[in-house]
Amino acid sequence: MRKNRERFGKFIRDKRVHDPRELRQSDVAEILGISTSLYGLIENNARPPFDLEKMEIFAELFHLNNEDKAMMYDLAARETNEIPADLEDILMYSEIGDVTRQLFRELQNGDFEEEKWKTLIREAEKEKKRRKGGADE
Repeated sequence: MRKNRERFGKFIRDKRVHDPRELRQSDVAEILGISTSLYGLIENNARPPFDLEKMEIFAELFHLNNEDKAMMYDLAARETNEIPADLEDILMYSEIGDVTRQLFRELQNGDFEEEKWKTLIREAEKEKKRRKGGADE
């Protein structure tokens, strides 16, 4: 399994530093409603990531696309050993979440082959593309 070594703090720092508006830590901290020192500690991975509400504000501020938002949530979850904030409701409080957790456990226990899981994902991706194609017609 490939390990992603990027950290939440580096991710948000890179977004801020590479933004053409040249925002300072204090600018972002003020928008998020936290102190500059706390924001700096988070950027330097010395404090845990901020909460879902602040991540949403950050995503909007930096116009993150869906892929970058997912990465931000995943990095925050890795730092805190929690379910990604954007997936918690569906994974923990829905029927599809129940099924998904069961499949993950079966995969972990060796009761469900990884290739079968990958096949399910590929089929879901094909269905998504098919639906998008149909909507455009």
